[in-house]
Amino acid sequence: MWDIFLVGVGGCLGAQARYGFSNFSAAKFGVAFPYGTFIINLSGSFLLGLFLGLVSQNILAEESYRWLFAAGFCGGYTTFSTYAFETLRLLKEGKAVRALAGYLVGSYLAGLVAALGGFWLGTIF
Repeated sequence: MWDIFLVGVGGCLGAQARYGFSNFSAAKFGVAFPYGTFIINLSGSFLLGLFLGLVSQNILAEESYRWLFAAGFCGGYTTFSTYAFETLRLLKEGKAVRALAGYLVGSYLAGLVAALGGFWLGTIF
C-alpha cells in the first residue's frame, strides 16, 4: 500500500512540474513547435537515466525511492502520449518535416543521449 501512496505523491509532483514548465515554455518560446514537451522529454529522460545510474551504484537503492521518483515523478512528468498527439497535430498542419525529422526523430535520439548521459553521470559517483 505504501508503494501506491509514493507513486501517487511522485506522480502528482511530476504532473505539476510538467504543467508549470509547459506553461513557462509556451510563454517563453511560443507554440509553433512543442518546445515544452520536447524539453520535458529530454530532461525527464536525463533525470530517469541519472536516477537509474545512481541506483546501479547502490547510492539510491531503497525501493521506496524507485516508487516515488522513477514510477511516480518521472511517470507524471514525461508524457509521450502528448508527444504522439503533437506529432499528429504537426502532420495535420502540413508540417511533415518539422514533425518527423525535428520532433519525432529528434526526441528519440536526443532522449536516448540524455538518458545515457544521466546514467553515465550517475555511475561515476
